[in-house]
Amino acid sequence: MVVPEETAASMIGLAARTLQKQRLSGDGPPYVQLTGRKIGYPVDALRRWVESRTIRSTSDAVVRLTGGMA
Repeated sequence: MVVPEETAASMIGLAARTLQKQRLSGDGPPYVQLTGRKIGYPVDALRRWVESRTIRSTSDAVVRLTGGMA
């Protein structure tokens, strides 16, 4: 199932504008170009993207953000 941008943003707890910026920078979840102007997000892709960003401890967050060792 593919959901519109506003719904996708709401599902993952972001503002639609933030999701747009992440799409432009390549940092956001995978999306589908439905028409020339309409963007959709596969629900499964949103879930995988959120899971890939799940952090279990603050030391994990430091490693992820800096790319180095905590």
